[in-house]
Amino acid sequence: MKYRTIPKFIIKRNMQKSAQTGIYFDYLITDNILSHICVEVTGTQNYEAEFVENDYSDEFLEAKYNQGRLAILQYHNTVTYISFSDEKCEGRNSGIQSVPTAFNRFYSNAHEDKEIYFYFLPCSGNNASPYYLFMYRLMKTAGFNFLNIPSSLIGHITPFTSIDDIIHERKENRDRNSGNNATYIIKNSPNEYEIFGKTYGANKYDTSLICYAISKLVQPEDKVTLYEYNEKNLRELPAASLAVLRSMGNINIVNINDELERRELEESDSLRSPRFNARLLDRLGERHCVLCNCAISEIIQGAHIWPVSDIKRMVTLTFDEKLEYATDGENGLWMCQNHHKMFDTNILFLSTAGEVSYSADLTSEDKEYIDSITTVTNLPASLITPRYIKYIGRRYSL
Repeated sequence: MKYRTIPKFIIKRNMQKSAQTGIYFDYLITDNILSHICVEVTGTQNYEAEFVENDYSDEFLEAKYNQGRLAILQYHNTVTYISFSDEKCEGRNSGIQSVPTAFNRFYSNAHEDKEIYFYFLPCSGNNASPYYLFMYRLMKTAGFNFLNIPSSLIGHITPFTSIDDIIHERKENRDRNSGNNATYIIKNSPNEYEIFGKTYGANKYDTSLICYAISKLVQPEDKVTLYEYNEKNLRELPAASLAVLRSMGNINIVNINDELERRELEESDSLRSPRFNARLLDRLGERHCVLCNCAISEIIQGAHIWPVSDIKRMVTLTFDEKLEYATDGENGLWMCQNHHKMFDTNILFLSTAGEVSYSADLTSEDKEYIDSITTVTNLPASLITPRYIKYIGRRYSL
């Protein structure tokens, strides 16, 4: 990089859809904006700016359109990446989709003296919604600084302090927006976490950003696994995102593919299947016991309605059919360890209508105890699907 005595911005004019929309970056990034950035970042007012075409490349920019909505600011030996917000904040991912791309470029560049910023452009829509605030906090945790923060967000963009902090905020955010279900973070023990991240469409941006923030918070004793979950051909996260996560080096990445699931089914009747758990999350949401509403993640398990051991013994089924039944989200319910064990050992039963009953062999004291911890005696009607009824029938036919 050339040593610069005057700050210089280098910015690609073209955005991904500039040819269709007629909106180019030099229309959006005015002299006032560049002057503001220059003073905030370098402490000086004088600057140079060059808007370049797609074919321009240097050690910080590739010969492509402006991926990441980026401006590169060079001053002395420091390079500053500035990613700009969208002009519209109307959808769940609008205005955030460029952030992981900008971070990938920043993190992967070998230049040592570098920093990354996010600049808030004036926008239509609500960029201070709970979803956006959650994403800004992830960005702050990953290492972003912020410029031109809207008054509604001042004092609120704070980094997360732990993985548990992210889980808590993620759950609250999802409760406020039931459609926000791209990525689930599961705690299995005090130091073991699983991330189930969807990888197609806009979901990959949520997954990438959550993983970057978690990677910054991982402690030496923690074990974190990312399961790449995608029911649409099981594609992976973008190659650049995977390269960054592997470089960070503290999140194990597992793609939920057929080979993995086949091996799980062949080796174990308990089937600790990532696909089964991912489908339960998709269908049932956050882990909580269906019979007592316990939500302590570490003791909640996916309980099969038609047991895997019984499925494997069915000689009339092909292996692929067995795999599909064993990983079907409608062949499972979230249960705490107590209720899962009682269900598996036929201490308690579920009817085709979702009614709970107990074994006739129990003492009155045992029944009284189970009554005290079983606060749900009928499953919600939404869970009584034709496939649930089929699986219950299969369970008790043997």
